[in-house]
Amino acid sequence: MKRVSIILSAFLLVGAFLPASAEISFKEARRHQDTVSSSRYYFVGITDPGNKVIMNGEQVKVYKTGTFGKEYRLAKGDNPIIISISNGKETLKQNINVHFKQRDRRPEPKETPEMEIKERNFCVETAEGAYLQYGTGEDRLGGSKMGYLDEGIVMRVSGEIGDLYRIRLSETRFAFIDKEYTQPTQKSDKLVNTNSMSIYNNGKCDRVSISLPERLPYVSWTQVDPTIINVDIYGAMNNSNWITQRRDLGMVEYVDAQQVESDIFRIVIKLKEKYSWGYSVKYNGNSLVIDVKHSPAQICVDGMVIGLDAGHGGPRSYGAVGATGLKEAHVNLGIVYELKKILEEKGAKVVLSRKEDVGIDMSDRKKTFLDNDIDLMISIHNNAGGSPLVPMGTSTYYKHIVNRELAACLLDRMTELEDVPNYGLTGNFNFSLNAPTEYPNALVECLFMSSLPDEEKLSEPGYLRKIAQKVALGLEDYLKKVREAKNSD
Repeated sequence: MKRVSIILSAFLLVGAFLPASAEISFKEARRHQDTVSSSRYYFVGITDPGNKVIMNGEQVKVYKTGTFGKEYRLAKGDNPIIISISNGKETLKQNINVHFKQRDRRPEPKETPEMEIKERNFCVETAEGAYLQYGTGEDRLGGSKMGYLDEGIVMRVSGEIGDLYRIRLSETRFAFIDKEYTQPTQKSDKLVNTNSMSIYNNGKCDRVSISLPERLPYVSWTQVDPTIINVDIYGAMNNSNWITQRRDLGMVEYVDAQQVESDIFRIVIKLKEKYSWGYSVKYNGNSLVIDVKHSPAQICVDGMVIGLDAGHGGPRSYGAVGATGLKEAHVNLGIVYELKKILEEKGAKVVLSRKEDVGIDMSDRKKTFLDNDIDLMISIHNNAGGSPLVPMGTSTYYKHIVNRELAACLLDRMTELEDVPNYGLTGNFNFSLNAPTEYPNALVECLFMSSLPDEEKLSEPGYLRKIAQKVALGLEDYLKKVREAKNSD
């Protein structure tokens, strides 16, 4: 825990509890705009904790971090903001003016030039790390991912736009792939017949294996109630005239094969249990192998391998920054170390994606978790946006529908914290660490770095432990539901 103490002392306290000096300090948290076009205006300043601040005749709260602020409804023209700061001995006065100039009319929206998809017709082969996405994707999270692909899969390019190729998956379906994960090939895409299928217990998982003449593109997704895994193989025609299924399977109840279109072959995997522990899809030679993980021997924290991710890290990725300069990356790491301690005290083995304030690629974080064969993963972040003067709340996120319950349990516990509103449960979230299917996972956006009351809480190491305790309880709630469902089957 020595490292935790160093991290928290160096990064989280931000001088929050220093005594007020005789000389009064004051600075604006962000430089105010002399002229604004919105009538709603937030002024945020920083002084010494314990000082008394009056803004335009009204006393405002000074947080333990020294921050204070006030919302103004501006009138047209000049709006004086008179600030008086006192430490009991001296008083500092600041006069600030904000000019409100209402726009005569809304400006015509600028048309974003559309990038044209150029028609192409050649084949590429996938490289390591390749993934398909549904569209071109223009927001910060990029195109919504369909799923990752193994390397060495030949696909036909039908178009090109920016850094993406449009890939022809079948007669009626297409997807996009980043050029970075492909290389040109003289090989050609083909329509082939599937061969025999087998399902057997492989120790820690049930393995579904289907033999193919060559590697074809595929997409997988899950359904719930009952839990079903679907895998579509593109460019394949059903010639799997038998499906050999062993009787000692741990998780798979049965497997079915369907030709959903003339060139799309679907594998349907029905699970015995309501809650999935993850699955992987990859090639072994030219056989497509789907490994469906068994339930852990004990469905409880004790004995489980749990992955924890502290979002952001390093000088290039501090994440959100609070009014005092408190950095999200440091807060995330502080919460993760508190959570690690709690889970280890309960008997878990904890695997961290990062242990220090360093930047680590998403692919390396995922590799760390996969190499350590984790049972589930929780990613810790903190949010930004909205009003700086009120608590903005907490939220959780998942990509695959089977992980909704885990995210919901975490959110329910987080909202038990005092004065922490429910900011929402978000599904189909295109965050990289929510994409893996190999283990259950969820993202927690604990509080808002941009909120003064939230930042005050996040600056206190004791409060970070409270957050960690709630996340741990949410995880235990989820595991209890999984146990109860398994015992009722």
